[in-house]
Amino acid sequence: MSTAEEPLTAGRDGLLSLLRHGQLPSRAAKAPQRERYQRIVAAAMELASEGGYDAVQMRAIADRAGVALGTVYRYFPSKNHMLVMGLLMVFEGMRARFEDVVIPGDTPSERILFVLRKNTEVLEKDRPRYEALVRAFMFADASASAELDAFGALMTEMFAKTIGVEKISDDQLNAIRVIGDVWMSSLVSWVAGRISVDEVMSHLTLAVRLVFRRLGG
Repeated sequence: MSTAEEPLTAGRDGLLSLLRHGQLPSRAAKAPQRERYQRIVAAAMELASEGGYDAVQMRAIADRAGVALGTVYRYFPSKNHMLVMGLLMVFEGMRARFEDVVIPGDTPSERILFVLRKNTEVLEKDRPRYEALVRAFMFADASASAELDAFGALMTEMFAKTIGVEKISDDQLNAIRVIGDVWMSSLVSWVAGRISVDEVMSHLTLAVRLVFRRLGG
């Protein structure tokens, strides 16, 4: 049985529940353990903002968070694992922004493009951090499978809410997955310096309109 100090292994739904209820790294964790976990992730995010992907080193994270290096490794076997959790937290914040608001747009494609545009604009506000998060997403291995699965589920949930359906159809689910894949692949190109944020949105606009045309929206 896992303890509160061992790496997180919750499935995607369990992980999202822990995140939304402030219970990371586990339901069994005590308040000091949760606070320490949050300090570690926050330290990684700060270092990413200051120096990008290469600045996020496990020793530097431990020093910044004020914990032993072994404690960092108990929660995260690698910096990629840790940064993927940071990415999940960022996207959960994006989802929460639109949870209780009426999203403008007369069609599903217009509403999805509004949400994509608002979320993509955030990237340029802290480019080193978001470059680091996307790089970690690219390089993450099986140790971050729970976080990667949770990320996919979160993206699906966010877009399903955006198009305004209670129960999503197979066609809508496939459309949402295509849009999510195009968004992430475009972000990879943005990280590599091949395209700008404006070009990311151009790719997304074309993809959304093509995918949703056959769905009537």
